[in-house]
Formats: sequence, C-alpha cells, structure tokens
Amino acid sequence: MLNFIRKQADTWLIKAILWLIVFAFVATIFYSWGAGGQFGGANKTVATVNGMEIKLSEFDRAYGNILNFYRDQFRDQFSEEMVAKLKLKENALDALILNRLLILEAEKMNLTVSDEELADRISKQPQFQKDDKFSNNLYQNFLNFYRLSPREYEENQRTNLLREKLEGVVKSSTQISESEIREAYDRENEKIKFKYIGFSRDYFKPADQPADEELQKYFDSHKSQFEVPEQIQVQYVKLTPSMVEDKVEIYDEDIKDYYEANEAKYFIKKQYKASHILIKNDYQFPFDQDLTDEEKEKLLNEAEEKTRIKTDEILKQIKEGADFAEMAKKHSADPASGANGGSLGQFSKGMMVPDFEAALDQLKPGDLSDPVKTQFGFHIIRLDEVKPERTKPQAEVQDEIKKFLKEDKARKRIRRIAKKIRKAAGAGNDLAKAAQEYSAAILTTEFISKSTHNVPEIGNVPEFFNTAFSLAGEELSEPVNTEEASYLLKVTARKDPYLPKLNDVLSEVTQAVVEENNKAATEKQLKSLGERLKTEKNIEKLAEELKMTVEETPFINRTDSIPGIGNIQTIKDAAFLLQPGETTTGSSRGAYYLIQLVEREAAGEMDPEKSKKLYARLKNEKSRAVFQEWTEKIKESADILIDQTLL
Repeated sequence: MLNFIRKQADTWLIKAILWLIVFAFVATIFYSWGAGGQFGGANKTVATVNGMEIKLSEFDRAYGNILNFYRDQFRDQFSEEMVAKLKLKENALDALILNRLLILEAEKMNLTVSDEELADRISKQPQFQKDDKFSNNLYQNFLNFYRLSPREYEENQRTNLLREKLEGVVKSSTQISESEIREAYDRENEKIKFKYIGFSRDYFKPADQPADEELQKYFDSHKSQFEVPEQIQVQYVKLTPSMVEDKVEIYDEDIKDYYEANEAKYFIKKQYKASHILIKNDYQFPFDQDLTDEEKEKLLNEAEEKTRIKTDEILKQIKEGADFAEMAKKHSADPASGANGGSLGQFSKGMMVPDFEAALDQLKPGDLSDPVKTQFGFHIIRLDEVKPERTKPQAEVQDEIKKFLKEDKARKRIRRIAKKIRKAAGAGNDLAKAAQEYSAAILTTEFISKSTHNVPEIGNVPEFFNTAFSLAGEELSEPVNTEEASYLLKVTARKDPYLPKLNDVLSEVTQAVVEENNKAATEKQLKSLGERLKTEKNIEKLAEELKMTVEETPFINRTDSIPGIGNIQTIKDAAFLLQPGETTTGSSRGAYYLIQLVEREAAGEMDPEKSKKLYARLKNEKSRAVFQEWTEKIKESADILIDQTLL
C-alpha cells in the first residue's frame, strides 16, 4: 500500500481518499484529546476564512491526528517522504478551511439543524448504546472523562450535521443516465487477452562508455542534482513518557471513570468457530452459441441442480462416517480453508454473508448444516464453537486501562515539563542550562540535511526534522509533541550548501550518464521494434530474433492486475483500444513492453440487479465528484489568508 500511495499520490483517486481521511479527523477535532501540538503559540491565527479565524491550536490537533493515523498504519515505513508526498500538513489546513466555508455556505442557504435532529444523532452513536438503547449515563461519563461540556460536544455534532445537510443539497442534483450505466458496465466487464514481450529499461546499451566531455557537459547542466545541501547540527532535549511513568499514580476511580466512558469499546460481537466445504457452480456459457435468456436460465438451473446433487452426496458421505477435514481437502473450492480441513478459524458476527450466518445460528456446536446456497456456491457448514456477544467487565480490562491511563498521564506530564524547560531557557534561548535545571539530558546530532538525516535516537519523526529546518539563527523551538516523545530543538551550527568539483562526484555523474544513455538507447529500440511489429504483426518471430520470451495474459478486465506486469493502468488503457492482431507499446516503472492483442470478450447482458447496484455506485461517485468540484469553486471565490510562517 505504501508503494501504491507513493506512485499514485497525484491522482484524483488518492486525492479523494486523502481528502476523506483528513476531513474525518477534522470533523472529530473537539474530542481528539492527546494529539498534542507541533508548535507553541496556540492562540496565534494560522488562517482566516472570510473573516473567520483558524487558531494554531486547532490546526495542531488536526495535523497531529492525521500524523498519528498514518504513523499507526505504516509504523516503521512512516517517514517524512510520506508526509511531504501526501502533503498532510497542507491537507489538514485545507480541510479546516473547507469546514469554515461549508458552515458559511449552509448559513447562506438557511440550513439549520433542529434540536430533535441533534438528539437523534447523538442517541444513535454506538459509544452511547447499552442493550441497543441510548444510555445517558454513558453519555455523561464520556463528557466527564474527556472534559467536554455538553454544549461543546453538541455544537460539534450540530456542525457535522449541518455540513452533511449541505453536502446532501449539493449532491441531490446529480443524475445518472441509462447510457452512462451501460457505458460503465461495458467498460468494467469487457475483457481482453494479449501477448507481450517485456524487457528492462536499460536492456539495450550503447557500445561506447561516456567520454570525459559528455560527463562534464552533464555535470554542468545538472548541477543542482549534485549540490550538497545546507547542513545543520541540532541540540535537543528528548522527553519520553517512560521517564516519568513510575511517578504517575492511577487510582481505582480513574479506571472506573474511563471504563464507564468507553464501555462500548469493550463490546465483543458473537464469535463463531466453524468449518465448511464449498462446492462451486463453475458453469460458463459456450461462446460459440447465441442463446436466448430462457435458454441461459435453463442451463444455469441445470448446472445449479448438478452442484446441489454433488453437495448432497458429499454431505451423505460425511454423515456416514467420512472425515470432514479430508473431504474438505479433497472437494472444497475454497483453497485457503480447504487446505486446512475446511476450518475458517474464529470470526465475528457480521463477517460472513447473511445466508451463511443464518445457517450458523440454527446449529449447535458439532452440528452439520444442510447444503446452504450463497453467492459463492453451496456450503456444508459445521459449527465448531460459539461464544455469545458480551461486554468485557471492568475487571477483565483493568490492567489494559491502567496501562493506557498511565501512558496518557505520563505523556501529558512530559509535555508540561517541556513547556517549563522552554520557559526556563529565557530570552537567551539557553537550552543546555534550562535542561540541566530539570535534570534532562541535552543531546546533539551530527550534521544533517533535509535529504540525509539518519539520527537513530530520533528515528522517523517528521515533526522533529521539519521543525529543525524551519528554525532561524539561534532560535529555540516551542515544544514539538508526538505520541512517543516531546522535543525542544535549537540549531547550534550550520554549513552552507555548496557545489562539489566534478572529480569529487565523478562516480555519481558517470552512473547518471550511463543510466540516461541506456534508457535513451532502449527507448530508441522500443520505438523501432514497435513500428516493425505494427507492420509485420508477428510477435513470436520478433521474440525469436531478440532471444526473448512471449508471454500471454488470461482474459482480464480494466480493473484486473496484468499477470507478469502489474496493475499498470496506462498499459491496460492502450491495450483496450486495440482490435485483435493490432499492436502497441507500453511501459511500467522498470520495464518496456511490446504488445499484441489476441482476443476481445464482450461484456454481455446486464441483469436488473447489476444495473441497480451499478447505478447506486455511479451516483455515489459522481455525487462525490460534483461536491468536490463545488467546494473548489467556493474556495476560489473566498477571501483566505494563511500565515505560512506558522506551518
């Protein structure tokens, strides 16, 4: 997923996903506790939107939440590269700006949220449910624990509802025509099969190595590529929660308050352990016959009946003593569970399709079901174990809660210490002296640059390095807070950027020129071979001359990954434009391809159920696009001022 995001970060799909993620975090900002701030000066205004202010503290919370989300998702892979590539800081501010604009637009349209609507929204939130009913006790405990007044929380929910209403008004004008549905169906279900020859981007190489004059010319025209960037040495204090955890006391009432405020977190759905044998109906219509709908339905019914009979026979053998696990290994069309004797392991209610779970609920542990039909085929199900739904009692989660609260309180304490050290440093920004007063270790990095900063004691902490390279002169940073630590930073030495001499970077320059020349030679050959294939239309003959291998894909649609190539949309788009026998070329990140279409397979007829589902999806996608386009327009006409020095 990380590579996918890196490659696709500029596409509309990823931008839409990021926008939704960012907006979700901004929408919950009032009760996003503990996110911390990247910088101090919480009362400073980071932006104004048509006169409405966005405070730095609000931005810090939103940005901190987004960073924590991505850090949790990618863990060791999380890096400044990701933060920069996905523009998380800019997206956080954009979402806050948009939030303000939507509130203003809702007011212009006289949209309001009644007290009844607000009460309905809050009463249906799962964290306030007990026995499928709203619990005022859970609600009050939640507010008390997170130090929120009812007014704060309810106004936040009212704003969310207002924004949803506005979004609904804008999206309501979206229409989807029959032709759009048909076009989308054809596009998604049409299939092709093609042959291809693949070779690396440096497969063809020029005969000669680059001359000295060529190296000098390349170096002169690409100086920025070899420039040694500015380097800084950073003095810093790192404070971690573990430093003070032994001094943090957690009382029984603290645990009780947290449990009661978060009781919904400890609800466990009904759990099953089950095994199954899946018998699939793999019948396909013969492509060389033109069948009527009635004939197709008859053939499908006959094939389904044969599958049911086969399932009945397997069930009969098991009831007569055949081993369930061995029968699953031999007959099940589910390869993952079949290899494991049919075992599906343990899973929660709601994870399986409804017909499968309905059958499970009719069984007792050890029972076998009659054949159960689902969209996947016929199943023989054995219920191995069932655990009823329950809420973990406080005693069961007490240690877990205590650990969380201890870490949370320790984190807040070190943030307070960081503020005190910052204050003690005074106007002279004497970090070393202030740290000594609070018995905090003062550390210093080696010289680092924006592109190279391997500091093992820090690791992948974008907030630290972003702050370090934003500091001017002898400036001391405000506390930089993350989930893992709090930092105070001061740049103590700088090295200006400089351009090395060619001899100092000769190996790097030579490698760059060789790579460029190899790529140019391969691209030239690709063009020549592509033209030849277009004329001769014999990919096997060409491969034989080149001593390469021709690969052939199975039938694929536009959403399938291409076996041997990958999910390269540009290659699929080019291939789908071809008719059988026609050729084209394509490329991926590491290879070039010569392609010849073998066969096309039409999408076929669309039944009413598929049409209905496709209509719903297309309307949702188009509505989202319409809403995003509309939001861009109101942003363009708004009076937005941003203090870039605070970002």
